[in-house]
Amino acid sequence: MKSSILLLPLILALQLFEGDGQGLFQRMAKFAQKQFSGTLLKGIPTRKLSNGVEFPLIGLGVGNMLMELIPSMISRSVQPDKKIYLFDTSNISHNELYVAKGVIEGAEILEQESSANQLEVHVITKVWYTHLGYERTLYAVESSIRAMKEAIDHRNVDVKLHVMLHWPRCYDNVPWMNCELEESQLPDEVKAVGPAPHLDKKNAWKGSWKALESLVSDEESPVASIGVSNFHLKELQILEEVASIKPHMIETDAWSLLYDPMMIDFCHKHDIHVIAHHLMDGVLLKREKAPYAYNHLLVVANELTSAMQQKGLFTSDQEEVTPAQVILAWMVQHSISVVPRTVNLQHLHENSAVQIGNVPALNDKQVETVALAVEALISEEDLPEDAYVKVTFHAKSRDIYLWWYDQEYGGEIQVAKIDQGSTWEEESHPGHIFRVYDGPEKKSYELFSVEGKYGDHRHVEL
Repeated sequence: MKSSILLLPLILALQLFEGDGQGLFQRMAKFAQKQFSGTLLKGIPTRKLSNGVEFPLIGLGVGNMLMELIPSMISRSVQPDKKIYLFDTSNISHNELYVAKGVIEGAEILEQESSANQLEVHVITKVWYTHLGYERTLYAVESSIRAMKEAIDHRNVDVKLHVMLHWPRCYDNVPWMNCELEESQLPDEVKAVGPAPHLDKKNAWKGSWKALESLVSDEESPVASIGVSNFHLKELQILEEVASIKPHMIETDAWSLLYDPMMIDFCHKHDIHVIAHHLMDGVLLKREKAPYAYNHLLVVANELTSAMQQKGLFTSDQEEVTPAQVILAWMVQHSISVVPRTVNLQHLHENSAVQIGNVPALNDKQVETVALAVEALISEEDLPEDAYVKVTFHAKSRDIYLWWYDQEYGGEIQVAKIDQGSTWEEESHPGHIFRVYDGPEKKSYELFSVEGKYGDHRHVEL
């Protein structure tokens, strides 16, 4: 693995890491065996969980969203132009009531505008580490169900609740966790329900799992599946030994896809569905750290844009596939659920199940390109070679003298003398400027600006 493996403690990998020598491309390829194959929930890509539940692959993260924005964002999400039916939150966010409100508003709009009979939505919520232990976990989930009750009982809504353990424990060495203080600040009602989990960090989460097993086994319960979040390989192995019902899913961040390969491999082998979060912040916001990698994503985006234009999948000539959509589609086409967060309506549209579901299947070369680019962006170790716009200059009528012009500082660098009848290929970037002189004396010139997108091949006849 790369030297950036030293960053692993930042993602709380407390066990000793031993790399398996595989790159992200090889690890992701394993998930391709479970790639969605026409399985649709009202026209969107889904994956069947190990218990048979059809689970959407494209969702919206609302855990840290301003509460007053949640109903509007969710009601917009479930409409036919987006078809986002998966929402990711947690009990600690205290916003499940707003999630329910948004679901109901969306269902009622659908009923009025399209006569839809029933809206099926999937809501992920999580039990915070202060509520670990059998009794406290039941208490936490019951509070989540109460908050969601209006949506659960709505005549036109089918809510499938997916409950996770948010963390396996409270950690003393994580700066923002304060186990004793948080316990002391809990309501007396919670303290009375069960013992403080930080006093039995090794076993409290095991009791929580038993509570989740009882809930998912209850036919009257809205809990459709159970899983874990922020668990690592060691906890998953222990859970595999003690559980009567195996975890159906795990939520993890983009870092773990790269730096915790054995955990990802464990999930693959044991049919634990992976949900990836922190994609945009963890990957695309690092474009300045790995510009070559980002440009290679632009190449794939340009190729997919051309393919979608040819198939008439865009409603206007201005639409194009973005690097964010490339990464989301790459994940989804490997049967990994994504739950990007946004309050931007344009991004909500771009990240929607309709838009991501329309992206054509990436070919093998594109899959590898995205994997290498994502790995470079996460690790902040850029790819060795940049992507380019290839420009072929044709000297058809005369000899030409080609110079590259530096727009920032005003200087120029000689590129080539192209004899009449010859060509010259140059790898450049969009917006770069070339000066084309008639002779070595440089008395007069034409300006040529590189147009197009990364991966394009332009021809210039002179």
